[in-house]
Amino acid sequence: MDANTSAILAESLRAQGLNITSGRNRTLTVTKPLNTTLVKAVGDDDGRYVTEWDHELGTAGDEAGTARRLAYLLGIPNGDRTGGADPCT
Repeated sequence: MDANTSAILAESLRAQGLNITSGRNRTLTVTKPLNTTLVKAVGDDDGRYVTEWDHELGTAGDEAGTARRLAYLLGIPNGDRTGGADPCT
């Protein structure tokens, strides 16, 4: 994940109400504010955003959609701060 896409994804995740820290190997560590034990690491694999378990969340260029999907997986309700559509589409 290059610095630009990493920054865009991090900002999109923050807009969903998630906490972000930079991890090792060009990954972002994402936590839910009310439950910091629930953590997902997100990295880039050939233009795909994937979790540490290799679950694909989205593609480069769709950082907002990727952020909505991850927020959904971490239990942020669909009534997110950005007014986004269904995260699973």
